[in-house]
Amino acid sequence: MSVNIRIELDVSGLSSREQADEARRAVQDVIDDDGLQHEVAVSTSERDGRFMVLGRTGSFPVVISGVSRWEPEFRARVEAAAEKVTVSAKVRLSCTDVDLERALEEGTL
Repeated sequence: MSVNIRIELDVSGLSSREQADEARRAVQDVIDDDGLQHEVAVSTSERDGRFMVLGRTGSFPVVISGVSRWEPEFRARVEAAAEKVTVSAKVRLSCTDVDLERALEEGTL
């Protein structure tokens, strides 16, 4: 079954801009391997001396077939890519079913 999902991805635990850039490239490679480079934007962020990598879908959700299998595999690949940059990397991944979310908000479920 295919599901429309919104992806929110954060990688924290990065100690420098250079490390954030390297982690961004590593995460981008995973995104590219999944063919999501046109749907998920990956960037770096610095706030109060803390560096992060952010990945977000744009205005439209991503259609994923077999999301229950895909999500844990995708998470594992992102974690492995980030941990190659630094063992202190922490990945937060949220894949939200936008149709389910909308139905809950509208009370139609």
